[in-house]
Amino acid sequence: MSNNEAEFMAAYQGLKIAIRNGYRKVEIEGDSALVTSTIKKLIYGKLWEQVAKSWRTAGLVQEIEEILKGIEYKITSHVRREGNKPTDFLANWGSKELKGKVNDSWENQMEMTRWENLRRLIEHDINETI
Repeated sequence: MSNNEAEFMAAYQGLKIAIRNGYRKVEIEGDSALVTSTIKKLIYGKLWEQVAKSWRTAGLVQEIEEILKGIEYKITSHVRREGNKPTDFLANWGSKELKGKVNDSWENQMEMTRWENLRRLIEHDINETI
């Protein structure tokens, strides 16, 4: 899978988890300018056929478009990788330590010490933006 496919897959899976958990108001934030700009175009009414840049990601873009139709309020923003430390932490942890065992049950994914590390990263991230 290419990096762009992985980024679109992450957005798609995140949206699926949000819908499955009953969320109808979402904010999509990511460090992939391609993904965030594509989703922004979908939010503002462009069709997936107009915004999909590659046949490799077209199916995911189409799926994202369908999910977005069921969301009441949505916004997307691009965050540079340096400002996305909590997400980087989760991505690295998931890809290196779980070895394919990721699920959407947060309580089962991390020990409390890892939660503490993530909490500190999020607080640091918030404090840097204030």
